[in-house]
Order: sequence, then C-alpha cells, then structure tokens
Amino acid sequence: MDPITLEVVQESFISIVREMRANLIRTAYSSILYEARDFSCVIMDPQGQLIAQAEANPSHVFPIPWSVKLMFERFGKDIHSGDIFLHNDPYTGGTHLNDVALIFPVFVEEKFTFFPVIRAHWGDVGGMTPGSLSGGSKEIFQEGIRIPILKVYESGRPNQGVLDLLFSNMRFPYEREGDFQAIIGTCRI
Repeated sequence: MDPITLEVVQESFISIVREMRANLIRTAYSSILYEARDFSCVIMDPQGQLIAQAEANPSHVFPIPWSVKLMFERFGKDIHSGDIFLHNDPYTGGTHLNDVALIFPVFVEEKFTFFPVIRAHWGDVGGMTPGSLSGGSKEIFQEGIRIPILKVYESGRPNQGVLDLLFSNMRFPYEREGDFQAIIGTCRI
C-alpha cells in the first residue's frame, strides 16, 4: 500500500474510534462515563491486533489483546455475527473488576473483519461496598462479580439469563444496563 493511502486508511480508523468515544459520552447513563470519561475505545483486527485507538487510558487498552486472545481460545470458531462478549476478570486479561470490556465482532459478507472493543468503568459490580472498591477487601470476591469471558449475545439475541445474573449482582442495575446498552449501541454505530 502506498504511504498516502495508508495514512488515509489509518486516519479513517482513528476517526471512527473518536466517533465511538463521542457517541458513548452522549449516551452513557453513569457520570463516570459521560463526565469522568473513564473508558477506552479501540478497533482490533481478526488476529486480535490493535488497529486504532482514540484518547485512551493505557491501563484499559494494554490488556485488551489478552481479553481478545482469551475469547479466541474459549470460543474458537464459535464466533458469529451478532455475538457480544463481556470480560472483567483481572486474572485472565482484565484490569480490576469495575473495568468491563465489551467485545463486538463485526462480520462483512459472513467474513470476520474487525471488532470494536470498549473497556469502561462500571460504577458498581457488586461486592461488599457500594462502588465495589474498598480498602478493607481481603479477597477478590469481596470486590464484586468476576466475569470470565462470556458470550452475552448469541447471533444477535441476548442471553437474558446471563445478563439477569450479572445485573442482579450489581447495585443500580438500571444504570449498569443503561451503560451496557450505550456501549453496544456505540459498537454498532
């Protein structure tokens, strides 16, 4: 590819990620996202390599390839159009439990092409204290719910049982679900 075309394509991807960021700020339910902007948006290629990122928190972006690698290891060829994955487990590529990654595979003409990933700080993921952060925690189970790589949408249909289990273990589920839907909408755009 010639250098001019490469630059145009690269800047197009960066523009897309910046638009993702602007959209999430407009549609998020919680102030930690729309005011504090504690989230990062990236686009990954089918091999799990970073293609583009906008203004980002390095601690969000750095572990995303591990989350994606884990998705490929666990689901392999069982990744289809309309599937959506969640992950926050710090032992397998997350940061801390409040930072939840949503991985959104995109298919063009039935071919896996790329995928946006958003890692966003959720204001509460359960645990012993509101906000899920406590200096008194002695084990990770007191900090909130661990989300191993989970397929929460399958071929465009939500796995309502899994989503109910997750949101029932978080304070302010209305706000968590609102942010979840805002993140999905952002990835669709």
